[in-house]
Amino acid sequence: MAKFFEGSLSELQARHNEIETTFRQVDANRFTAVIYRNGKAISRCKIVLGGMFGHGINYSHNDQGSDNSLNESLSVEADDQSMYLKAFGWASTQGRKDRHLTFEGAAEYYWSMLMEPLQ
Repeated sequence: MAKFFEGSLSELQARHNEIETTFRQVDANRFTAVIYRNGKAISRCKIVLGGMFGHGINYSHNDQGSDNSLNESLSVEADDQSMYLKAFGWASTQGRKDRHLTFEGAAEYYWSMLMEPLQ
């Protein structure tokens, strides 16, 4: 997920002159991202593997690497056919709460949350 965000932030910045981005790998289990427009931060996030509940992949709308806040959490689930990620649903405005997300789908879900203030 970190590589997805890092690459997507770079691409976003390359395509839009007024956009600058930062990506910071805090440690092996956590990274932050900030999007700036004309020098002003307009969206930020922190993504943590584990976190306060000790499992899942947590998303927070802030870039404070040391706090335990979260706005959404993805948990690993399984059925008789596959393993998948499932959104807890706190921030599930895009109808993904009940969907089985692939790794790529989970990264895109969190990316859409970061991009929401830009749209």
